[in-house]
Amino acid sequence: MNEEQRYFDKIAEGYRALDTGGTPVRRFSEVPSLLKHAQPLAGMAVLELACSDGFFSRLLRRAGAASVLAMDLSPEMIALARAAEAEAPLGIDYRIGSVLDMGVLGQFDLVFSPFVMSYARDRHELLAMAKALFANVRPGGRLLSMNDNPGLLPDSETGFAKYGKTKRITPPVQDGADLTVTWRVPDAAGRDRSLAFECRYFTREALEWALAEAGFADVRIRHPEVSPEGLAAHGEEYWRLFLQHPLLVFISARRPWTGPGSAS
Repeated sequence: MNEEQRYFDKIAEGYRALDTGGTPVRRFSEVPSLLKHAQPLAGMAVLELACSDGFFSRLLRRAGAASVLAMDLSPEMIALARAAEAEAPLGIDYRIGSVLDMGVLGQFDLVFSPFVMSYARDRHELLAMAKALFANVRPGGRLLSMNDNPGLLPDSETGFAKYGKTKRITPPVQDGADLTVTWRVPDAAGRDRSLAFECRYFTREALEWALAEAGFADVRIRHPEVSPEGLAAHGEEYWRLFLQHPLLVFISARRPWTGPGSAS
């Protein structure tokens, strides 16, 4: 086991203790926004990379995906995902592996990559990740990436704790800057708990460049939404800061029918 795996295994211990799926940001924004942008899912073969505990893998399978292959670098994260699969079988195939070392796992209709690119160390590695994603999308297929917002406020902690997640960029704000992400979640006993981990910030220009250079077309960056249920539960004023300065974005792209690695 390498140092990076040990780091994410420690994060998995926090995921085991906290219900991140119940936080306002996940329940009322990440989930409905993902289900909107991932459609159509019926009959689709889906690959999820950096699947963590399998939360989104299960969501996509229940939403109609014909098959889901999900991978994460952390053996402990995959253990959590497999435990959930054993408790409520959905036929999801969970594997341990690294995006940069995975090669071609198949030709998928949809590759979903939640925050994968946030763990590139620099633009060179960002491009390598984008190429790895491209290699696993079938010609005509789609990439959907949930990513840290390139327009993120450097201080996305003040006022954001109520959403269940905060972020902070360490200055200067530039490609590869350190980004601290903190889950803020009540535990089973109702006590406030936090789980912090480090990743990296990248500008919109860097993200669009890496995906285009890898061969993707129609690259689009969209802000998340808040569901009607979320607005009803908390009110518009509660969500104002999040909607003006969202913590995340969804990046969609398409692999052309012709181009690198495609049959003409």
